Amino acid sequence: MKTSSVTVRFADKKDMERIIEIERSWVHLSHWSVDAYRRLLNESSLTVSLVAESDGFDPGARQSGRIVGFVIFHATESTAEIYNIAVERGHARLGVGSALMRSVIDLSLDNGARKVTLEVRKSNTGAIGFYQAFGFAITGERRRYYSNPVEDAFLMERDL
Repeated sequence: MKTSSVTVRFADKKDMERIIEIERSWVHLSHWSVDAYRRLLNESSLTVSLVAESDGFDPGARQSGRIVGFVIFHATESTAEIYNIAVERGHARLGVGSALMRSVIDLSLDNGARKVTLEVRKSNTGAIGFYQAFGFAITGERRRYYSNPVEDAFLMERDL
């Protein structure tokens, strides 16, 4: 699970603060409570949480190995569902999200999943294009799915 710029690894409890920091920096994401993240990171039988770490020196953080993205998803024997995926702004469009998505697909296949699903805000055209580049198609809508602000979501799926 490695690209030339990031390493993707399983998240652990010590990563929670950084995951929340990245998630909160994006207004279009669903902002989960700290307790929700704690449950998801502790219930590994139900969810898979991955982080992407920068391989190179990060002058802003004065360190290498800094978490620059994450994904949390549920993987069963038939379907994987992506709950949340985000990349730090300074590392957006540099392949971090792609590395995370490839890891989701690989782990879902390893688990026997036959498809991956997700919801995305209708207004988030950048994310929709990203998902479509990975073979996801819009298969439905969820009315008033998001809050703050209230917005409809597209349901997207990709067969594996």
